[in-house]
This record gives sequence, structure tokens and C-alpha cells, in this order.
Amino acid sequence: MPRLLSRGGLRLNLLLWVMIPIAGLLALSLWLSFGAARRQATLLNEQRLLSSARVIAEQVRYDAGRIRAVVPPAALELFDSGGHDEVAYRVETLDGHLIVGFPELPLPAGPIRDFEYRFYPASFRDETMTAVAFRQPIATPTGSTPVLVLIGSTLNSSKAMETQLWFSGFVEQSAVVLLTAVLIWIGISRELRPLLALREAVLARTSSQLEPFDANAIQYELRPLVEAINSHMARLLDVVGRQRRFLDAAAHQLRTPLAVMKMQVAYAVRTRDEKELREALNAVGSDLESMSRMTLQLLALARVENIRALPPQMVDLRAVAREIVAGAVPRALDHEVDLGLEAASPSWAMIRERLLRELLTNLVDNVIAHAGRGASAVLRIEREDDQVTLSVEDDGRGPGMDDLSILTSRFQRGGNSTNSGSGLGLSIVAEIVDICDGSLHLYHPAGGRGFGVAVRLPAAPQDEVARQSTGSVSPDRQSGS
Repeated sequence: MPRLLSRGGLRLNLLLWVMIPIAGLLALSLWLSFGAARRQATLLNEQRLLSSARVIAEQVRYDAGRIRAVVPPAALELFDSGGHDEVAYRVETLDGHLIVGFPELPLPAGPIRDFEYRFYPASFRDETMTAVAFRQPIATPTGSTPVLVLIGSTLNSSKAMETQLWFSGFVEQSAVVLLTAVLIWIGISRELRPLLALREAVLARTSSQLEPFDANAIQYELRPLVEAINSHMARLLDVVGRQRRFLDAAAHQLRTPLAVMKMQVAYAVRTRDEKELREALNAVGSDLESMSRMTLQLLALARVENIRALPPQMVDLRAVAREIVAGAVPRALDHEVDLGLEAASPSWAMIRERLLRELLTNLVDNVIAHAGRGASAVLRIEREDDQVTLSVEDDGRGPGMDDLSILTSRFQRGGNSTNSGSGLGLSIVAEIVDICDGSLHLYHPAGGRGFGVAVRLPAAPQDEVARQSTGSVSPDRQSGS
């Protein structure tokens, strides 16, 4: 039944949840009403029998040396109710002398005192009856003689009255329940208007309309739902806004080098000088390499957004860092940068491995691209309590103090940078750190020369580390020199 109700409409479900208990109460009420109708019909039948017995008893007289009884028509007219009941009566003395009536009508069990009456079930000529016995003393010259008046009737009228009383109650109560259902339906429909209005407002909105709904326009109990929808829309609006700003900036960043390359290609087509042609093609190749790197970083940002909802996993930072640094050594040598790795054995953090690789790749690429020729750079990994710190320091030219606050913004480069990078590397790092609930700190190393980036990530639980660890390994250093 709950599964059936969960698939129906809210209005119908609410009505059913209200009416099903009411229907149960109606069934109980009808059962009780049936008992009450039976008791009332029995009481009326017994009162009719007793009244008839008393009317007959009043007509019993002592006359001419014996007791005589006349059954008046009024005593029997009480049973003329259209039920076609059989009526039997009997008047006799205590010694069993029949005065008038039907001797087949049985006597009650046990004695009865004067002016007392007793109702009892009786059987008369194969008919089931309810009978009453009434004892009344009759005055005689020598004192008084008690007589017993018996009268019984079949139960047709009683059962008809019982059914009529119950049916009238059934009709009245059913009408009340039906009226209640109509009123409840009207009330539910009225109370659902704000919810239906909210539904229409949702359907009427375009894909670009993400403004919050008015939670106060709906019932108190439904406000948490509207507030949850508003919260979701706010997050969605933030994501859409960031994507829109990112696409606008990306379009601008791509449009400029494309325009430059178009001019360079046009110049190369026009020139007849072989040296100038070579220079133009080299410039196009350099711009293509920059655009390729920017495109890869844009794809990395897209991957970061897609991984945002995935749960973290336990990853050994040292193992991944070794692989990334080893792969970057040739590029570091080309840029004359001494790149090294210092890591304690093993350092486990809670992060998706794909995100960690993207983070390390961008940190290493950033230091190779911007440290400058002849600089030294080191990637360090250390565990501190419940955090793992991953830092990259170089002793190159470094950015200015005013540039530190903008370097994590997309497409922003330091004023001291001579590299034609995209300005996306540290912004990707910042996005990944935010996803992993970590922290990012940009600083100038001691002495004021160079540049440092420190990333703090949640460390893996010690018990999990104990299962993964294979023993203590001394710190190592990989160098690109």
C-alpha cells in the first residue's frame, strides 16, 4: 500500500491517508451502530410485549364464582406494524388452569412474584418468539388469586426495525464521510496552490534563469525543500558563472595568438627572403607550442571540474612525485634548471591520483618555465600531523610582492615573468587544492629571492598508512643537473 501511494499524486495520496483511517472508523462505527440498533429494536419489542401483557391483565376479573379474561383488540393492535408477526398469548392461574389463550405457549423457567415480569425466548409452533410473563393478583371474595399473563411474538418486526435503524445510521454516517472527503479534497487543493505555483514557476524558467525562489511564498513545512533548491541553484549559478568567465577569458587568450599567427603566416606567404620566412615559421611554431600548452591546461581544468564530485583515495605522494619529476628532468635540462626531489618515506595523502598528477605536473612545469636559467628548484614532501605538505621552491627571479595575490587567478602572470605562459598553471593548482579541502600558500623563500608554493593536503589515516607501508626509507634526492 505505501508503494502504491508513493506512485500517485500528492493530492490523492493525502486524501487517501486521511480517508483510510476515517473509513476504518466508519466500519467500526457501523458495527457499533448495528449492536445499538439491535438493542434498541429489542427494547422496543419488549416494551410492546409488556404493554400488551398489562392491557390483558387489566381485563382479568373474578365473575360469577370464577376468573374470566377478555383479550381486548387494543392489546393485539400493538403488534400490527406490517411485519406480519405471529402473536400468541396465554392467561392461567398458578395451579395451571387455562383461562384463555394458547396452551402451547411455554412458561418461563422459575417462579415470578406478584407484579413482576420476565422476558424469555420461546418456541411456538416451530416459530421462534420473544415472550413476556407478567404476574398480577386478582381480587376474589376470599382474598386474591394471582394469575400469569403470557404473550409472545415472532421477531419479524424487530428484525425489520433493527435493519431500518442500522441502515438509516449507515446512510447518515456515509453522507458525513462523503462530505468530509469533499471538504478535505477542497482543502488539500487549496493548500497545494503554492506548491503548484512553484511548479509553474520552475517550468516557466529558461535554462539561463537561476535566481532563487521565494521560500516565504510557500508553507513552512515545504520551505526546507525550496531552500535546498535555492542552495543547489546558487552552486549551479556559481559554476555557470565561473565557466562563463573562464570561456570568455579563454576565448580572448586564444583569439590573440591566433590573430598573431594569422599575420605571421600571411607575412611568410608574402616574403621572398628565406631568413625572414624561417623566422616567421619559427614564431608560428613557438605560438603553436604555447597554444598547445594552453589547450592542454584548459582540458586539465575541465577534467578537474569533472572529478570534483568523486571521493578521495589514498595516494603515496612520493611515488607519484618521483614519476613526475623524472619525466620533467629533460625539460628542466633544456631550461638549465636544477630540479630535485626531497621526500620522506612514503607520504600518503587523501586525494584522487589523477588530481595529484595534474597538481604536480603544473607545479613542476611552472617552476621550469619561470625560475629562469641557472636556477635551482626543489620539490619537498613532508608529513605534519594530519596534513601532508608539498612545496616547490626555487632561487630564481620570482614574482613581485604585489603579484602574489593574483597568481592563482586564471590567465594572470607575474610582472617579472619573461615567459609567454598561459597563466593557468597555478589556477589549476588552486582549483585542485580547493576540491581536496587543502590549503595553498604562495611566498618568497628566506632571503627574499625566488618563489615558493606550499600545498597542504589531508593526510591518510595512520592505520591505513600502516597497512600500506612496507618499512622506513631514507629521504632521497633526484636531480636534473
